[in-house]
Amino acid sequence: MPERNEVSWTAMLFGYIQAGRIEDAEELFNAMPDHPLAACNAMIVGFGQRGMVDAAKAVFNRMCERDDGTWSAIIKAYEQNEFLMEALSTFREMLHIGIRPNYPSVISVLTVCAALAVLDYGREVHGAMLRCSFDMDIFAVSALITMYIKCGNLDKAKRVFDMFEPKDVVMWNSMITGYAQHGSGEEALRIFDDMRLAGMVPDGITYIGALTVCSYTGKVKEGRDIFNSMGTNSGIKPGLEHYACMVDLLGRAGLVEEALDWIKTMPVKPDAVIWGALMGACRMHKNAEIAEISAKKLLELEPGNAGPYVLLSHIYTSSGRWEDASKMRKFISSRHLNKSPGCSWIEYDKRVHLFTSGDVLAHPEHVIILKMLEKLDGLLMESGYSADGSFVLHDIDDEQKTHSLRYHSERQAVAYGLLKIPEELPIRVMKNLRVCGDCHSAIKLIAKITSREIILRDANRFHRFKDGFCSCRDYW
Repeated sequence: MPERNEVSWTAMLFGYIQAGRIEDAEELFNAMPDHPLAACNAMIVGFGQRGMVDAAKAVFNRMCERDDGTWSAIIKAYEQNEFLMEALSTFREMLHIGIRPNYPSVISVLTVCAALAVLDYGREVHGAMLRCSFDMDIFAVSALITMYIKCGNLDKAKRVFDMFEPKDVVMWNSMITGYAQHGSGEEALRIFDDMRLAGMVPDGITYIGALTVCSYTGKVKEGRDIFNSMGTNSGIKPGLEHYACMVDLLGRAGLVEEALDWIKTMPVKPDAVIWGALMGACRMHKNAEIAEISAKKLLELEPGNAGPYVLLSHIYTSSGRWEDASKMRKFISSRHLNKSPGCSWIEYDKRVHLFTSGDVLAHPEHVIILKMLEKLDGLLMESGYSADGSFVLHDIDDEQKTHSLRYHSERQAVAYGLLKIPEELPIRVMKNLRVCGDCHSAIKLIAKITSREIILRDANRFHRFKDGFCSCRDYW
């Protein structure tokens, strides 16, 4: 090309980025005599898509001029690469300096708020949406509904849902799944029926939500009926996700052998999700024989995942098979398998406070947290609580088991919430893994003893503790 100008440079840059050739785009960008705003924004987007967050941030920091697209691009780069706190702080900085958010930045930050379950941040974003008149955009409102659901505020999600017209299938799916995760099975199935009465055709995700409802509430007959109706009512062929829901439904209900038979006769090849659902059922019902089958299949599918073997070790431990449990831990160690550490977090004073199981000293306010944990131990004992040592993997004495359970991450977060969250507000705790069974029993009692409402979101669902009861009705 005999003469190059800003337009031709930028057009070539866009072409490289759209083709996924980020290295070529970067080389071209560095060779450009000037860096116009559009080119910088495009590079931030491209770096973000490739996971090169530091490079995206470097471009952003060097820019003298920024527009709403610049801020949206860097927030998206943070969000899609799980730099979640950076995404939140950048959005707040953008608002602080008077930059009006656009739709992509709002949807990105709502996704972050949902992932972290930070309700106060989510309310701030909702306020920004109202000021910018984004509350009539179907995509933004869908993200808002999801945020409120995942932050544990189902009532607010339902109010937003009821006010918006016309509703799309994504909104209906969000509400069905939301009620399922909160243990409100009857209401979830009522919304499923309302959706069809409104003339909306359920899609595959709708049926995943409806089957999940049945799984979480023990509605085996209803689940079978919904699964069998997929083809006739909606013309949808069940996929792996739907079969996984059925395995989970049968397994949770104690029909572990039938769940295994279901897997054997499936017309599609079972994946790790399906075998994992069966493995979870084996843990719940202490079926070591089928758990060993599941673990073997999972090792073939996910050789680097320690999860199935940790679960199998739990099953051996709860059955008193300490030697087998010890062998399993040695196997995990010899294979260098990775297990995600249990961690919980709670939002207070515009900050996210993180707790890791067994590591209470990491928090700067660990002294008062330890005192609260000791106080709760005494109150629990007075109420008749007895620690369930089957949730401790090692063969140690009962006193050591009780000590170990006391420092599980969800207990630390609850203790911190009792110290900091005003009494008139619920304590909202999030955990990255399934809540420990002993902690579930303990938190039910803590909620009763302290007259507090405690909402815990684990990897699968919500547990709303109040007056000594849980919304899951101990079926989880």
